[in-house]
Amino acid sequence: MQLTRIVIGVDLTTVSIQAATWVARSFAPDAEIVLLHCLDPVLDRQRLAQSRESSALILREIERDVGRRRSSHRVRVGDPARCLADLAAELDADLIAVGAHEQHPERLPALGSTAERLVRCSPVPVLLCSPTPNGAPRSVLLPLDSVDVDTELAEWTGGLAERFDARLALLHVEDKHREGRLMANAVRLGTGKTPWSRVARELPAHRVFVDAVLGDRADAVLAESRRFGTELVLLQAPDDSTVSDSSIDRVLRRSECAVLVVPSTDTTRSTATR
Repeated sequence: MQLTRIVIGVDLTTVSIQAATWVARSFAPDAEIVLLHCLDPVLDRQRLAQSRESSALILREIERDVGRRRSSHRVRVGDPARCLADLAAELDADLIAVGAHEQHPERLPALGSTAERLVRCSPVPVLLCSPTPNGAPRSVLLPLDSVDVDTELAEWTGGLAERFDARLALLHVEDKHREGRLMANAVRLGTGKTPWSRVARELPAHRVFVDAVLGDRADAVLAESRRFGTELVLLQAPDDSTVSDSSIDRVLRRSECAVLVVPSTDTTRSTATR
Protein backbone atom coordinates (compact mmCIF):
# COMPACT_ATOMS: atom_id res chain seq x y z
CA MET A 1 0.00 0.00 0.00
CA GLN A 2 1.21 3.48 -0.87
CA LEU A 3 -0.33 6.94 -1.15
CA THR A 4 1.97 8.80 -3.50
CA ARG A 5 -0.52 10.18 -6.02
CA ILE A 6 -4.29 10.56 -5.61
CA VAL A 7 -6.95 11.55 -8.14
CA ILE A 8 -9.90 13.34 -6.53
CA GLY A 9 -13.21 13.85 -8.31
CA VAL A 10 -14.71 17.26 -7.61
CA ASP A 11 -18.23 18.11 -8.77
CA LEU A 12 -17.88 21.67 -7.40
CA THR A 13 -20.46 21.22 -4.64
CA THR A 14 -19.54 22.17 -1.08
CA VAL A 15 -19.56 18.50 -0.05
CA SER A 16 -17.11 17.46 -2.78
CA ILE A 17 -14.79 20.39 -2.07
CA GLN A 18 -14.76 19.53 1.63
CA ALA A 19 -14.01 15.91 0.76
CA ALA A 20 -11.12 16.92 -1.49
CA THR A 21 -9.66 19.10 1.24
CA TRP A 22 -10.00 16.32 3.83
CA VAL A 23 -8.26 13.76 1.62
CA ALA A 24 -5.40 16.15 0.89
CA ARG A 25 -4.94 17.34 4.48
CA SER A 26 -5.86 14.39 6.69
CA PHE A 27 -5.95 11.15 4.69
CA ALA A 28 -2.82 11.65 2.58
CA PRO A 29 -1.05 14.87 3.62
CA ASP A 30 2.14 13.98 1.74
CA ALA A 31 0.61 12.78 -1.53
CA GLU A 32 0.49 14.50 -4.89
CA ILE A 33 -3.10 15.60 -5.50
CA VAL A 34 -4.74 15.72 -8.93
CA LEU A 35 -8.22 17.27 -8.98
CA LEU A 36 -10.61 16.29 -11.75
CA HIS A 37 -13.89 17.91 -12.73
CA CYS A 38 -16.01 16.36 -15.48
CA LEU A 39 -18.29 18.35 -17.74
CA ASP A 40 -21.54 17.02 -19.15
CA PRO A 41 -21.02 16.15 -22.85
CA VAL A 42 -24.58 17.24 -23.72
CA LEU A 43 -23.71 20.90 -23.10
CA ASP A 44 -23.34 23.03 -26.21
CA ARG A 45 -19.97 24.50 -27.16
CA GLN A 46 -20.56 27.87 -25.53
CA ARG A 47 -21.73 26.42 -22.22
CA LEU A 48 -18.86 23.94 -22.24
CA ALA A 49 -16.36 26.78 -22.59
CA GLN A 50 -18.03 28.77 -19.82
CA SER A 51 -18.21 25.77 -17.51
CA ARG A 52 -14.60 24.86 -18.19
CA GLU A 53 -13.44 28.34 -17.26
CA SER A 54 -15.57 28.65 -14.10
CA SER A 55 -14.69 25.16 -12.85
CA ALA A 56 -10.97 25.81 -13.38
CA LEU A 57 -11.23 28.86 -11.12
CA ILE A 58 -12.72 26.80 -8.30
CA LEU A 59 -10.20 24.01 -8.76
CA ARG A 60 -7.35 26.51 -8.52
CA GLU A 61 -8.80 27.75 -5.23
CA ILE A 62 -8.72 24.19 -3.89
CA GLU A 63 -5.12 23.87 -5.07
CA ARG A 64 -4.26 27.00 -3.11
CA ASP A 65 -5.88 25.57 0.02
CA VAL A 66 -4.06 22.23 -0.12
CA GLY A 67 -0.79 23.54 -1.54
CA ARG A 68 -0.03 24.47 -5.14
CA ARG A 69 3.31 22.66 -5.18
CA ARG A 70 1.67 19.30 -4.56
CA SER A 71 -1.57 19.73 -6.51
CA SER A 72 -2.86 20.21 -10.05
CA HIS A 73 -6.19 19.95 -11.82
CA ARG A 74 -7.83 18.61 -14.96
CA VAL A 75 -11.17 19.41 -16.59
CA ARG A 76 -12.54 16.77 -18.96
CA VAL A 77 -15.76 16.14 -20.84
CA GLY A 78 -17.51 12.82 -20.32
CA ASP A 79 -18.86 10.32 -17.83
CA PRO A 80 -17.30 11.04 -14.40
CA ALA A 81 -16.68 7.39 -13.48
CA ARG A 82 -14.96 6.60 -16.75
CA CYS A 83 -12.94 9.84 -16.72
CA LEU A 84 -11.73 9.23 -13.16
CA ALA A 85 -10.74 5.62 -13.89
CA ASP A 86 -8.94 6.61 -17.09
CA LEU A 87 -7.03 9.46 -15.45
CA ALA A 88 -5.96 7.23 -12.56
CA ALA A 89 -4.58 4.71 -15.06
CA GLU A 90 -2.82 7.41 -17.08
CA LEU A 91 -1.14 8.91 -14.03
CA ASP A 92 -0.43 5.59 -12.29
CA ALA A 93 -2.36 6.92 -9.29
CA ASP A 94 -2.64 4.93 -6.05
CA LEU A 95 -6.19 5.97 -5.17
CA ILE A 96 -9.33 7.71 -6.46
CA ALA A 97 -11.38 9.73 -3.97
CA VAL A 98 -14.86 11.17 -4.40
CA GLY A 99 -17.32 12.91 -2.10
CA ALA A 100 -20.99 12.28 -1.52
CA HIS A 101 -23.30 13.82 -4.07
CA GLU A 102 -25.68 16.74 -3.83
CA GLN A 103 -28.68 17.04 -6.09
CA HIS A 104 -28.09 19.47 -8.95
CA PRO A 105 -30.54 20.04 -11.84
CA GLU A 106 -27.80 20.60 -14.43
CA ARG A 107 -25.44 17.77 -13.46
CA LEU A 108 -26.01 14.17 -14.55
CA PRO A 109 -25.38 11.58 -13.36
CA ALA A 110 -25.25 12.21 -9.61
CA LEU A 111 -21.96 11.45 -7.92
CA GLY A 112 -23.60 8.77 -5.80
CA SER A 113 -24.25 6.63 -8.86
CA THR A 114 -20.81 7.61 -10.14
CA ALA A 115 -19.21 6.01 -7.09
CA GLU A 116 -21.15 2.79 -7.64
CA ARG A 117 -19.97 2.56 -11.26
CA LEU A 118 -16.47 3.68 -10.36
CA VAL A 119 -15.79 0.78 -8.00
CA ARG A 120 -16.50 -1.56 -10.93
CA CYS A 121 -14.17 0.06 -13.45
CA SER A 122 -11.39 1.61 -11.37
CA PRO A 123 -7.90 0.04 -11.57
CA VAL A 124 -7.13 1.36 -8.07
CA PRO A 125 -8.96 1.60 -4.72
CA VAL A 126 -11.85 4.07 -4.53
CA LEU A 127 -12.49 6.15 -1.42
CA LEU A 128 -16.02 7.52 -0.92
CA CYS A 129 -15.99 10.29 1.68
CA SER A 130 -19.55 10.16 2.92
CA PRO A 131 -19.83 12.15 5.03
CA THR A 132 -16.60 14.11 5.18
CA PRO A 133 -14.71 12.84 8.27
CA ASN A 134 -13.08 15.01 10.94
CA GLY A 135 -9.36 14.33 11.02
CA ALA A 136 -7.68 11.03 10.17
CA PRO A 137 -9.77 7.87 10.68
CA ARG A 138 -9.05 6.32 14.08
CA SER A 139 -11.21 3.21 13.69
CA VAL A 140 -11.27 0.84 10.70
CA LEU A 141 -13.74 -1.97 9.93
CA LEU A 142 -13.07 -4.86 7.53
CA PRO A 143 -16.06 -7.17 6.81
CA LEU A 144 -15.33 -10.57 5.25
CA ASP A 145 -17.35 -13.53 4.02
CA SER A 146 -14.61 -16.10 4.73
CA VAL A 147 -11.29 -16.43 6.51
CA ASP A 148 -9.44 -15.94 3.22
CA VAL A 149 -8.28 -12.38 2.67
CA ASP A 150 -7.20 -11.02 -0.71
CA THR A 151 -3.59 -9.83 -0.57
CA GLU A 152 -4.37 -6.33 -1.83
CA LEU A 153 -7.22 -5.88 0.64
CA ALA A 154 -5.09 -7.18 3.51
CA GLU A 155 -2.27 -4.76 2.68
CA TRP A 156 -4.57 -1.74 2.52
CA THR A 157 -6.38 -2.67 5.73
CA GLY A 158 -3.28 -3.33 7.78
CA GLY A 159 -1.39 -0.44 6.21
CA LEU A 160 -4.09 2.14 6.93
CA ALA A 161 -4.60 0.90 10.49
CA GLU A 162 -0.86 1.34 11.07
CA ARG A 163 -0.69 4.67 9.24
CA PHE A 164 -3.47 6.25 11.30
CA ASP A 165 -2.73 4.41 14.56
CA ALA A 166 -6.33 3.21 14.31
CA ARG A 167 -8.35 0.50 16.01
CA LEU A 168 -9.13 -2.41 13.67
CA ALA A 169 -12.36 -4.42 13.75
CA LEU A 170 -12.38 -7.64 11.68
CA LEU A 171 -15.98 -8.68 11.07
CA HIS A 172 -16.96 -12.08 9.70
CA VAL A 173 -20.42 -11.93 8.12
CA GLU A 174 -22.24 -15.10 7.17
CA ASP A 175 -25.72 -16.00 6.05
CA LYS A 176 -27.95 -17.04 8.96
CA HIS A 177 -28.62 -20.42 7.34
CA ARG A 178 -24.93 -21.40 7.71
CA GLU A 179 -24.60 -21.00 11.47
CA GLY A 180 -22.53 -24.18 11.97
CA ARG A 181 -19.77 -22.97 9.68
CA LEU A 182 -19.81 -19.52 11.25
CA MET A 183 -19.30 -20.90 14.72
CA ALA A 184 -16.40 -23.07 13.50
CA ASN A 185 -14.77 -20.06 11.90
CA ALA A 186 -15.31 -18.00 15.03
CA VAL A 187 -13.40 -20.60 17.03
CA ARG A 188 -10.56 -20.52 14.52
CA LEU A 189 -10.46 -16.73 14.73
CA GLY A 190 -9.88 -16.97 18.46
CA THR A 191 -6.86 -19.25 18.02
CA GLY A 192 -4.81 -16.72 16.05
CA LYS A 193 -4.06 -19.41 13.41
CA THR A 194 -6.21 -17.94 10.65
CA PRO A 195 -5.09 -16.04 7.53
CA TRP A 196 -6.87 -13.05 9.09
CA SER A 197 -3.87 -12.61 11.37
CA ARG A 198 -1.82 -11.16 8.51
CA VAL A 199 -4.31 -8.29 8.17
CA ALA A 200 -3.50 -7.02 11.65
CA ARG A 201 0.25 -7.17 10.97
CA GLU A 202 2.11 -5.81 13.98
CA LEU A 203 -0.85 -4.05 15.58
CA PRO A 204 -1.00 -4.50 19.37
CA ALA A 205 -3.74 -6.81 20.61
CA HIS A 206 -5.71 -4.03 22.30
CA ARG A 207 -6.24 -2.33 18.93
CA VAL A 208 -7.64 -5.41 17.13
CA PHE A 209 -11.16 -6.75 17.65
CA VAL A 210 -12.65 -9.79 15.89
CA ASP A 211 -16.36 -10.51 15.73
CA ALA A 212 -18.70 -12.80 13.80
CA VAL A 213 -22.34 -12.14 12.95
CA LEU A 214 -25.16 -13.82 11.07
CA GLY A 215 -27.35 -11.98 8.61
CA ASP A 216 -27.44 -9.80 5.53
CA ARG A 217 -23.97 -8.52 4.65
CA ALA A 218 -24.81 -4.87 3.99
CA ASP A 219 -27.08 -4.59 7.03
CA ALA A 220 -24.40 -6.18 9.21
CA VAL A 221 -21.68 -3.84 7.95
CA LEU A 222 -23.81 -0.76 8.51
CA ALA A 223 -24.95 -1.87 11.98
CA GLU A 224 -21.49 -2.95 13.17
CA SER A 225 -19.84 0.20 11.84
CA ARG A 226 -22.22 2.25 14.01
CA ARG A 227 -21.62 -0.06 16.96
CA PHE A 228 -17.83 0.25 16.74
CA GLY A 229 -17.88 3.97 15.94
CA THR A 230 -16.11 3.15 12.67
CA GLU A 231 -14.67 6.02 10.65
CA LEU A 232 -13.51 3.95 7.66
CA VAL A 233 -15.00 0.76 6.18
CA LEU A 234 -13.01 -1.33 3.71
CA LEU A 235 -14.73 -3.51 1.10
CA GLN A 236 -13.56 -5.85 -1.66
CA ALA A 237 -14.52 -4.66 -5.15
CA PRO A 238 -16.53 -7.14 -7.24
CA ASP A 239 -14.30 -9.37 -9.39
CA ASP A 240 -16.65 -9.10 -12.36
CA SER A 241 -17.37 -5.49 -13.31
CA THR A 242 -20.48 -6.58 -15.23
CA VAL A 243 -22.12 -8.14 -12.17
CA SER A 244 -24.02 -5.96 -9.73
CA ASP A 245 -23.20 -6.36 -6.03
CA SER A 246 -26.15 -4.90 -4.18
CA SER A 247 -24.42 -5.17 -0.80
CA ILE A 248 -21.59 -2.86 -1.91
CA ASP A 249 -24.04 -0.40 -3.46
CA ARG A 250 -26.16 -0.33 -0.29
CA VAL A 251 -23.16 0.33 1.91
CA LEU A 252 -21.96 3.11 -0.41
CA ARG A 253 -25.40 4.75 -0.35
CA ARG A 254 -26.14 4.39 3.37
CA SER A 255 -22.81 4.41 5.18
CA GLU A 256 -22.39 7.03 7.89
CA CYS A 257 -18.59 6.96 7.47
CA ALA A 258 -16.00 6.88 4.69
CA VAL A 259 -15.82 3.70 2.58
CA LEU A 260 -12.75 2.40 0.73
CA VAL A 261 -13.35 -0.21 -1.99
CA VAL A 262 -10.23 -2.17 -2.97
CA PRO A 263 -9.83 -4.15 -6.24
CA SER A 264 -8.63 -7.74 -5.99
CA THR A 265 -4.98 -8.60 -6.43
CA ASP A 266 -5.73 -10.22 -9.82
CA THR A 267 -7.50 -7.08 -11.04
CA THR A 268 -4.59 -4.90 -9.95
CA ARG A 269 -2.06 -7.13 -11.68
CA SER A 270 -4.02 -7.32 -14.93
CA THR A 271 -4.28 -3.53 -15.03
CA ALA A 272 -0.56 -3.10 -14.41
CA THR A 273 0.31 -5.34 -17.37
CA ARG A 274 -1.82 -3.47 -19.92
